[in-house]
Amino acid sequence: MNFEAHPDLPSVAVPIRDNSHNIKRLPCCLYLEDEDGKTLIKLNDSSSLIWSLCTGEHNVGEIIGLLEESYPDAKDVISKDVYRVLDEFVSEEIITLDNA
Repeated sequence: MNFEAHPDLPSVAVPIRDNSHNIKRLPCCLYLEDEDGKTLIKLNDSSSLIWSLCTGEHNVGEIIGLLEESYPDAKDVISKDVYRVLDEFVSEEIITLDNA
């Protein structure tokens, strides 16, 4: 695994999504909406995949490892992308972190 240290998101932290939020697929893009249908975040393919892995079953390091295995040509950017997306999810309060 090629992940860089992150001051606020240790690789052992387990991200758990708020299941009151769902991905809405439109012809043009993906959005994360709350239960009232309010759009919170526009998602790209990688952020929607990261969201799908925030089930409480994988820690940050494991998520990075899974993505690196699936996308070996993108190994050099995956950890930065995962940490960037998780930072956004934390700031939007749509995931919590269990620092197991």
